[in-house]
Amino acid sequence: MPTTDHDRWMSVCLSAAEEAARTGDFPNGACVVVGQHVLAVSGSEAASGSDPTAHAEVSALRNAGRSGRLSPGATLFTTLEPCAMCLHSAVVAGVREIVFACKRSDVGDAAYISNLDATAMTEHLLQPLVLTHHGDPKGRIAKLIKTFLNQDWH
Repeated sequence: MPTTDHDRWMSVCLSAAEEAARTGDFPNGACVVVGQHVLAVSGSEAASGSDPTAHAEVSALRNAGRSGRLSPGATLFTTLEPCAMCLHSAVVAGVREIVFACKRSDVGDAAYISNLDATAMTEHLLQPLVLTHHGDPKGRIAKLIKTFLNQDWH
């Protein structure tokens, strides 16, 4: 998939992340793409949906599955390097590639609940999965996440 397509899909993810932040959820966005078609888009819904597993990636995969159009070989785009749960959910769903904007080192470990690195995890998978670091050239995604993490939650 050409880089310009990656830019387009990452823009969709950024919009979902911004919407999640507006509703008080963690500012991460994801979309599932097959060919040139977006099957599903979601921001994080863990807080608003009272579901700790409703990360943007998992929610997008669930929505794509419910549509009946999710097929093996899909690409998952996400604003943030996936956690262990999201990475494994993608594998189970038949995703062949995950394209992410920010590495965990771009936003700090506070965005994660474990120290499992996505790249290291792929080395232990029994199915092939390509991880592509798209980058966050304008720094908008990292800024959105850092702003969220720096809020006073008390």
